Amino acid sequence: MKKITQIQILLLAWTVNGLANAIEFQAYAPVLSVEPVMETRYQPVTRRVCTEPDESAREFSEVAASIGDDIRRQTQRWQQQHRCRNVTEQRASEHISGYRVTYRYGGETQTTRLSYDPGERMPVNVSLSPMK
Repeated sequence: MKKITQIQILLLAWTVNGLANAIEFQAYAPVLSVEPVMETRYQPVTRRVCTEPDESAREFSEVAASIGDDIRRQTQRWQQQHRCRNVTEQRASEHISGYRVTYRYGGETQTTRLSYDPGERMPVNVSLSPMK
């Protein structure tokens, strides 16, 4: 006995129900290729940036190491020149936003975009309707 395919059964049901009714069913199509679609996302990153005091403040501190009062004044001067601030920058990162999938069904090659990698085969909706 010949093996009856799903399409033959549906075609038979289609003719029994009349030509006015469309038939829809799900089948599987072999996947030819899958390419990840990359998307660049930007996230804010905050870091602390400090300015260094000028060199004259450091040199004076080294020379005046034995003079206590001068050291205190120099330390205050150095602390006033040593200022920090927060800087926010945008950091780029790549993420997969979907997959470009090429598959073959009914002798035709089609490409679609999916949110997941379907693997070696993927489900497809098939609709049969009469030609007008």
